[in-house]
Amino acid sequence: MKRSIRFRLNERLYELPVRDEALALDWIRNEAGLKGTKEGCREGDCGACLVMFGGRDAAGQVEWQTVTSCTLAMGELDGRHIITIEGLASAGLTPVMEAMLDEGASQCGFCSPGFILALTEYLISGDKVDAVAAMTAVEGNLCRCTGYGSIRRAASRLAEEFSGLPQGLTPRLQALSKCGVLPASLAAFMSDPPASIGRPAGSHPGTPTSAGNQASTGSNAILARAPAIGGGTDYFVRNPDPDEGLSLYFTGSEAEARAIGTRELEGKRYVSLGAGVTATDFFNSPAVQAVAPGIERFERDIASPPIRNRATLAGNIANASPIADMTAILIALDARLELRAAYSEGPSIEASGNPNAPDGKDSTRYVSLPEFFLGYKKIDLEPGERIRSILIPAQPVLFNFEKAAKRARLDIATVNSAIGLTLGPDGTITAARYAAGGVAPVPLRLQDIEAALTGKKPSAALAREIGSMAMQAGSPIGDVRGSSAYRRRLMERFAWAHFIRLWPQLKLEEELFK
Repeated sequence: MKRSIRFRLNERLYELPVRDEALALDWIRNEAGLKGTKEGCREGDCGACLVMFGGRDAAGQVEWQTVTSCTLAMGELDGRHIITIEGLASAGLTPVMEAMLDEGASQCGFCSPGFILALTEYLISGDKVDAVAAMTAVEGNLCRCTGYGSIRRAASRLAEEFSGLPQGLTPRLQALSKCGVLPASLAAFMSDPPASIGRPAGSHPGTPTSAGNQASTGSNAILARAPAIGGGTDYFVRNPDPDEGLSLYFTGSEAEARAIGTRELEGKRYVSLGAGVTATDFFNSPAVQAVAPGIERFERDIASPPIRNRATLAGNIANASPIADMTAILIALDARLELRAAYSEGPSIEASGNPNAPDGKDSTRYVSLPEFFLGYKKIDLEPGERIRSILIPAQPVLFNFEKAAKRARLDIATVNSAIGLTLGPDGTITAARYAAGGVAPVPLRLQDIEAALTGKKPSAALAREIGSMAMQAGSPIGDVRGSSAYRRRLMERFAWAHFIRLWPQLKLEEELFK
């Protein structure tokens, strides 16, 4: 079953019937015939299929991000805009392309489109233009010829050449157009895309859909059973060729799903994160940064920029991985989930504004994040329920995150740990949240450690005590990422690291490692 969508590819408007579940990568290459978008890993790991994805989001805000098209569903293109390497090259070689060529960074050329798109998007959206930030922007793009030295030189050259770019999307796009980084017509469209790319008045892009337009015909019962797709970074890795006719619900299609705000619940103030909030949204949110000052420095520990641009918090949670980094972070921030029955057999509960389920019971319930995990890959989600939002207390905490993996970047954790603390005026720990991943079938909240921390002041002795307790947490297994003993030792050293990083003035490492 297919439905009709409208979207823009480079400078051409398309309106065509598509299968929601089909991957954008396949359509771009096989139907549009744009072979510059390469198929590499088909898991979002290599960046060869990178595209720029943007336009106006469901809230009407203009955004442009690099994403892997092998984790992008055709149904999500409705009302949006995709830019491929062919779109950038439509007016000839750009300065980004020239830098890659001049520095010998193209090598065999297979990965070059992804690097060029990543560097171009960085020049469009980067807050600061320098060599370090430029190389960060291309993380997630793999060069199979190992030409990273030449790529680094190209990135450094571009950072120096474009260091004076103005702030703000429109003036920056205008400057980049004059420099030939973007075709003038494309840059003009990108700065002020219509609210819905070429769609008829009154229509809404990205409306939750299912095969055969069942959403528009009122068959919400099917949508209630449909997989809720966040960024597809887990789902499409497991299902690289989705079954035809699959019903999907796109979490980010509603404005509230990407919203971050505050709300009162049971007399307590929370930061509310919609189910479609991505990892990028999370780390760059002023509201989140106010809760955990400095938390943005841990963003680079989580996946790559294209994956962070797609992966949602709710998807990371619902995937129920015991080593999920965002889950550990959220547990340490004392998160709870708002769960709601998505659809009834009749009209949509959300659409009707009716807060009650058909049986008269309140359709909303709240679950502490650690209690949401019932076992390995088992979660406390009833049929028809979806994660509506993630709530974290708005009270500021002292926060730290630690992670060990086989690679320093762009890898899943062997073990991870996060801690959130509140302190009294004299520096005494008055409340604690301590999370651990990779040592049990589910992400853990270690309440015995929290109790041991509460009422104490930081010291080397307390760090050793917490480290010994952390070593005994869970029941870690041995696998290709490390032995059980290795994981236990990591838990001890992570406890020490929390103390060392949170209280550097105490120089605890001198005593802990002597």
